[in-house]
Amino acid sequence: MKYLAYNSWVLLLTILIAPSDSFANSWTCHYAELTRNVLIFHPNEPATLPCKVYYTKPDENVMPRTLWNAENDDDYCERKAIEFIKTLESRGWQCSSDNDQ
Repeated sequence: MKYLAYNSWVLLLTILIAPSDSFANSWTCHYAELTRNVLIFHPNEPATLPCKVYYTKPDENVMPRTLWNAENDDDYCERKAIEFIKTLESRGWQCSSDNDQ
């Protein structure tokens, strides 16, 4: 049952991360053989609210997490995601925006 739930989350986030107009920013971070993804999701694009910041560890058997979400502050998700990316980079992770590719 846990495996099925994990696969459902992976499928959901794969759909969210796939190129579309329904997200503002996403990043991929690498450290040694590990990968992390950070995604800001706006379900009502072009509206910036509501928003959610998702964090995934695609190479590990870890459920994706929602780190932050907002319904009232336009800049909250982007601000928190960028702070988190800076924290990862300060710990040695190499992060790049997926939107630049």
